[in-house]
Amino acid sequence: MTFDMVTDVGEGSGDEEFESTLNNLRTLHLSRLTSYKRLLERAQASSAAQAYALQAELSILKEHLQSGTRSKSEQNSGEICVCGGRKVKGYWGGYDGDIVDDGGTGLEGALKGDGKGTFNEKEVKKVVRRLGREARMRLIGLILDSLLPGDIPLQILLLQKYLKSSFDVVGSLAPDIALRIFRHLSVKEVVGVGLVSKKWFTLSRHPALWRWHCLRLTASDPIPVKTPETPEGWYPLYRSLHHRESNFANGLPQSIKFLNGHTNFCTTLLLRGKRLISGSYDETIRFWDIETGEMKKCLSVKKPVSCVDFLAEEEVFVVGFHDVGRVHLFSSVTFTPLQQLAGHLNGIRAVALSSRNLVSAGADKALVCWDWRAGTKIVRFGQQTTVNIGVQLIGSPNAEEGERVVSVTIDGIVRVFSIKRREMISHFRLSELGSNDPLLSAKLWNVGAAPSNMLQWFAAKGTQMTCATKSIILHLQWTEDQGKPTIESGVVSPMGNNTRVSSPTAMRTRTVSSLAKSTSSIATPATRQSLGLSVSNVPTTVSRPRHSLASPIASHPTGSSASLRAGTPLSPVASGAIGADGFSIRFGRAAILTAPPKLIALVETPDVAVGAVDPRKRRVVTATRFSSRAGADRRILISTHEDKDPAPVDLAIGDEGDLDGSTIDGDDSRSDKLKRSSSPAPVVDIDANIIPLGGAWAALAHARGDLGKVKGLLGTLPSKFAGLAVPEKNPMSMQLSHEEVVVGCADGTIYVMNFVGHEYPKERVVLQGTDDVSDGEDEGSDSSS
Repeated sequence: MTFDMVTDVGEGSGDEEFESTLNNLRTLHLSRLTSYKRLLERAQASSAAQAYALQAELSILKEHLQSGTRSKSEQNSGEICVCGGRKVKGYWGGYDGDIVDDGGTGLEGALKGDGKGTFNEKEVKKVVRRLGREARMRLIGLILDSLLPGDIPLQILLLQKYLKSSFDVVGSLAPDIALRIFRHLSVKEVVGVGLVSKKWFTLSRHPALWRWHCLRLTASDPIPVKTPETPEGWYPLYRSLHHRESNFANGLPQSIKFLNGHTNFCTTLLLRGKRLISGSYDETIRFWDIETGEMKKCLSVKKPVSCVDFLAEEEVFVVGFHDVGRVHLFSSVTFTPLQQLAGHLNGIRAVALSSRNLVSAGADKALVCWDWRAGTKIVRFGQQTTVNIGVQLIGSPNAEEGERVVSVTIDGIVRVFSIKRREMISHFRLSELGSNDPLLSAKLWNVGAAPSNMLQWFAAKGTQMTCATKSIILHLQWTEDQGKPTIESGVVSPMGNNTRVSSPTAMRTRTVSSLAKSTSSIATPATRQSLGLSVSNVPTTVSRPRHSLASPIASHPTGSSASLRAGTPLSPVASGAIGADGFSIRFGRAAILTAPPKLIALVETPDVAVGAVDPRKRRVVTATRFSSRAGADRRILISTHEDKDPAPVDLAIGDEGDLDGSTIDGDDSRSDKLKRSSSPAPVVDIDANIIPLGGAWAALAHARGDLGKVKGLLGTLPSKFAGLAVPEKNPMSMQLSHEEVVVGCADGTIYVMNFVGHEYPKERVVLQGTDDVSDGEDEGSDSSS
């Protein structure tokens, strides 16, 4: 008998109930474990957030303490510039100071928005960006401290997203390419972009970049910039140059040095580099080294001196006398007389000297042209309408034409004479240069009219000319010839060394008489070691006339077998003219003197009587008459003309590794070329921005307190000194260079004002509604720069 297991039909129902119970138990335990896990995660995140908030707050407190200590120490010992100044905030201050709120919406107002819980994101971003770095860090700390623990991972994800999305294009480029990009930024922009990142900061302090800016800023200096001992010296050197240009722009001489020797009117001054020639009514001519203040030579001429001119490449100077119709030529090496030329009926008012000719203007209203080498008279141009205030010799584009004489009389008439043809070829009235412009015509209609609008002083260089009445200064530009240059063979020098004259000076600066108050201000480096001066720091280069800003630069072959004769025109036609010193120079083409000169700028002035011009910098310094009447205006004023549409400047850096600093040292530092593209002729600029001198001059203007302890005073004061703004110190003659202003006074005192340094910074202006200050530091030559 077989026994089979008999089961019920529903035998699986018990197992299913057991499985469902197990599933319920598993689900219950899993939910409990999940809740415990989340609780632990939240606890961990909360503790991490609290630790992070505490760490952030601690770092903010440390940074606040360090910034406070650093700001106090920097106020006492800021970064020292090579000129001695310290800059903590402002132009060179970086991000140490907060950005001043310009009166816009505050942070509280931006976050409040419309009051319904919404706000404008753009306004919030604008307000946050106006905050300083320290304030932004404090705001971030507050936001992180107020976040919920669950918001921390979201913030981390957002920051990682921004980090991945940012890519530094400029920082990833090759250094030379990145520096070429930075080269197109202004100096103020370069300093600002240095705060973006470490790479940008390194690029913004690269020596090659600041070397380029130094060369650009000093392109119009008569003497090339001296290369620093190390490449890192270019940055502080630019800061010093920037201070110099800013001091000129703001009229702040930094130091004053007195040259005592003359005992009567100092009627004429002539500045060539650091050599100064002065003439006086005390019948002496004195030679000075303005760098040391030492008088090198005192030459007695036994007649009151009215005007001088100096030919540096020949080491010859000419002297005109006030009451004798003769001119005397002397050697500046031996100080012996070379020629005595008599041809006027009365005293001499102006002289002009070139390597070929000499022209003198007398009180008898006549012009006499001489061959000063032979001592013979070439031609005498008869009486003009009135006395000449100044004369100038200009070369001709045609070698057969020879040199021409430009004379300006006090009644505002410009006359041009041909020496070879012995005739007047053109004449113009300054009052008629307004053309069809009613505004200019209204300002010029009475130029030259007696007695109050006659010309007071005159200066010229190359194709540029400046004339001034009591109330306006006129900057004029002759039209330049577009023909090819005329190059003649050299002329044997009469100095006995059988050398040939190789000066490219086509048009020379002319000095004029003390009565006419004319000046000249182009420095010509010496070619010989005369007057006992050291020439170790002065390059032995030829003088270089400046061309118009509206004309293209042309190349001049150096080392040519044919030397250039001084006084002949130069009209280079290629680009990138480079002088013997390696710096680009700006030759002027020969002027077309049959057409009226073009009026470039007009500067309105107070009642001025004497002045000087630096055509390279387009800068003018002038002075009022220091009258003895009560309340008289006794000031010296300065102005710099800037074109409305200046020509773009580009310094072409070669492919020899200049940008990586490999050719910074040595002679290669002078091998760069300036390329200035031609621009349309500038429109007439009517400028009233002429400012009085402050700084060291203002400190010594009045005898107040202990003047011997005045900042910037070099050497000792003259005896019985009663201040600079007194009738005894009435300016009789002036000279202007790229660093100094020289003034000759009525009592014979000469003082030299130097604009290099940082003894007298510009006054800081407190911004309205804020506690911050702005030092107003100009970008200088970046507009000239």
